[in-house]
Amino acid sequence: MMKRKPLIGVTGYDVSGEEGFGGKLRGNAGQGFSVIGHDYLRCVERVGAIPVGLPVLNKENVSVVEALDGIIFTGGEDIAPHLYGENVDHRFGRICPERDDFEWKLLEAALKAGKPILGICRGLQLINVYFGGTLYKDVSDKGDVLVHNFEKIPRWYTAHKASLLHPVLRQLYASEEIEINSFHHMAANKIGEGLDIAAIAPDGIVEALVHPSHRLMAVQWHPEMMAVQNQAGLIPFQWLMDEVMQGEGSAASLG
Repeated sequence: MMKRKPLIGVTGYDVSGEEGFGGKLRGNAGQGFSVIGHDYLRCVERVGAIPVGLPVLNKENVSVVEALDGIIFTGGEDIAPHLYGENVDHRFGRICPERDDFEWKLLEAALKAGKPILGICRGLQLINVYFGGTLYKDVSDKGDVLVHNFEKIPRWYTAHKASLLHPVLRQLYASEEIEINSFHHMAANKIGEGLDIAAIAPDGIVEALVHPSHRLMAVQWHPEMMAVQNQAGLIPFQWLMDEVMQGEGSAASLG
């Protein structure tokens, strides 16, 4: 029985000193910062764990996994297209190769160590590519689809429905369909080896993935933002907490 609160690693942005965004964040000109979204941290706290911010480190330092009980791969920059055999085009936003490199190795180490993993938005895309999948560089590549990137509405506002296909998600939400928010322009295309599609939007865009051989779940929406107004936003975080508390014996729970 764990005698302390679980430690959950939470990845974040690497903001270089040159980015600016209209002025320095803190400190002095030219300084870079590691930025972890408060919504993620608050959700981890609300389910009874302690969030540990993971800055973009040298790849050699992924041994930090050993000190953690679970990891959340969060939203952020576009995944570099060379990782799934594509080239950059005009639709790409910001790319952070250093973050890609570090989180790739971090994911590899977490899987090897059998740690519970939750992917959110970019996290789902990273996981899909890691297992050999590909991404739509923009959801419009799929054809006639819904708008999936709403930037001028409250972050908790639900944009469309998602059908829950996997029994684990149906059990977690006690439903076959839920309302979700949406803040992404890329999406999973070819699904990585071993991953199961767990939820889809009405237009067929993949909204969740699970892996039956790993303690891994990934969602394309942002439950941490929804949790500001809706308790259901905590469900993926509670799943992660439950996996941590159940220990290695829960590895079969996604099968």
